[in-house]
Amino acid sequence: MFRPSRSALLMTTIALTAGFVAVPQAAYAAGTTALSATEMVAALEAVSTTSTAASQGGWKATMSAVRGSMTYSSLYVVDAGHGVVMDQSDFGTGPVAAYAAAGRGTYTYIAYSKNMRAAVRMMGRPAVRYMFRSQPTLNLDDYVDATGPTPAKVLTDDPAHAGTKTVQDDGSTDYTYTDDDGNTFTMQVDPAGALTDVQVTSTGLSATLTYTYGAQQATLPAASVTIGEKALSQAVTYLTMPAAVKKVASDGAAEAVRTAGGRTLKVAALRAAVRYWATVTNTRAGTRMIKLADVSRGVRVYATNPWTRKTVAYTVKASGTKAVVRG
Repeated sequence: MFRPSRSALLMTTIALTAGFVAVPQAAYAAGTTALSATEMVAALEAVSTTSTAASQGGWKATMSAVRGSMTYSSLYVVDAGHGVVMDQSDFGTGPVAAYAAAGRGTYTYIAYSKNMRAAVRMMGRPAVRYMFRSQPTLNLDDYVDATGPTPAKVLTDDPAHAGTKTVQDDGSTDYTYTDDDGNTFTMQVDPAGALTDVQVTSTGLSATLTYTYGAQQATLPAASVTIGEKALSQAVTYLTMPAAVKKVASDGAAEAVRTAGGRTLKVAALRAAVRYWATVTNTRAGTRMIKLADVSRGVRVYATNPWTRKTVAYTVKASGTKAVVRG
């Protein structure tokens, strides 16, 4: 499933302040020069190249944002040595995280899904918090490009804006500009030319995105808190087992009566109609949950939950021109 990049989330947070007045820029300091929009683009592209090279061995981006009483934080870690990415965020209710492992797949946090949480409780695994989706072809670079706040993305996503370049005494450089919505961005670059911080300010808003380069460590969720996508999907299906069994019986009965067109209902035709709807339901769910057994003048539709051992059953029988469904 597509997940927006952290830079996109940063811009979304900033967009909440649309219409506010921007914080006025300070007067030019010593070592500050004005840059045209074209010059700013060229300068940030050069920083992008250097930052991308610095990130090859691994990197992390830490973000914090405050707008009024709302707070947001995130941590994006690229463990290049082990081929693992961790994407953690906290909107003030506690941290949640997603993971990706090169050549293996992704781990999605499921605690906010009612159905998924109910399913793992039904399975007797209430501690489960992550769903693993197998993706043997997952390429870490492609995943990071799609989901991460890469320095290149943050430096080059925004349209061109004129601004200033300030060289500090320690050899670092600040690039500052104000976008069309009145948000002031300051890109802080270390003496080696790599992006280290992005600061965003506007009335009521303060956000900081900090980069660290070099080897990182991201540990994947333990097996005890992880469940496979297929197993979880099947468990979610069994949550609605009673309704599904009843629907197959009812739809099969209605189909048989409709096909008979007012004539005496044949048992073989009734069984065929119910069998059709059972097949459709099982195929859509990707399980063999619904089962059938012939009974006198009709068919029994049933399913047994493999975790609770509870069985739900209905019989569908031909009776003249009607089909009688009983639970």
